[in-house]
Amino acid sequence: LLRNVWEWKETFTAWYDYSPNVEVATHGFNRWLEQGEQIAHTAVKSALKTMRNWQDEILNYHHCRWTNATVEGRHNRIKAFQRRHYFLRNPDRYKAGILVECNLHRLSS
Repeated sequence: LLRNVWEWKETFTAWYDYSPNVEVATHGFNRWLEQGEQIAHTAVKSALKTMRNWQDEILNYHHCRWTNATVEGRHNRIKAFQRRHYFLRNPDRYKAGILVECNLHRLSS
């Protein structure tokens, strides 16, 4: 069971990375859903339900191939900064720290 689920997950990763257009992606996604239905496990059934509910949004990636990963990454950095520096008294230092935290990649090059 574990091997089947792992192979099914790897199939999804390959589909996501290598589908050249929306038509091929749609066909591959439907085939991937059918493969998941063959696995008799409650967690897989739950994942299939979620994937079907978000099918349009998942397939939209194959229209233009961009995500909001950069925004999410910066959001996570800001949240981590807030946890580390919760009681900063100076608001200007706080804002400057967030700007530095979110632009570290620019400072290192």
